[in-house]
Amino acid sequence: MSYLEECLTLGDWLSQDDRRALYKYFLESNDEIYESQVKSLVTYGKLTKTIANGEISYFVNNGKVNYSARKVDSDEYTCEIRAIKLSNLKSLNYKRLKKFFAQSEVDAIHNFPLPGANPQSDSGYGITVYPYYDLRYYSNNRSRLLGFFKKLKVDDSEILNKLRAS
Repeated sequence: MSYLEECLTLGDWLSQDDRRALYKYFLESNDEIYESQVKSLVTYGKLTKTIANGEISYFVNNGKVNYSARKVDSDEYTCEIRAIKLSNLKSLNYKRLKKFFAQSEVDAIHNFPLPGANPQSDSGYGITVYPYYDLRYYSNNRSRLLGFFKKLKVDDSEILNKLRAS
């Protein structure tokens, strides 16, 4: 079993470092896929995709993109989980939406993993308060400037190399 396949089964058991590395891995390995998904979302105003045992639905509404998620075999979606405001710059929107997609996929894997050896809790939908694309994540909401410098010190290379080898 590859490390990526293992991560898809871990859910609650994924460490913060593993989730952050997964986010970075998805950004680099799914760039072309995200590009076409962004085009579809912007064109049609909605997009649905599946990862692990979760389904994610994105919607464009009043200049914002938000997403909800659900377990694949469930009828009920969570309430709006995250949202980002779109700008007037198409290229900036594409870049931001790709990060948004990667973050939402990591959130879905964390909450709706594939069946595996580790028991999962059904305590609700858990997310990292500040997404990995927000510098406040790295500074514990202290400041974006501090977050920028702390982000430079983060080394996910070991986990990323395991994911790339998958």
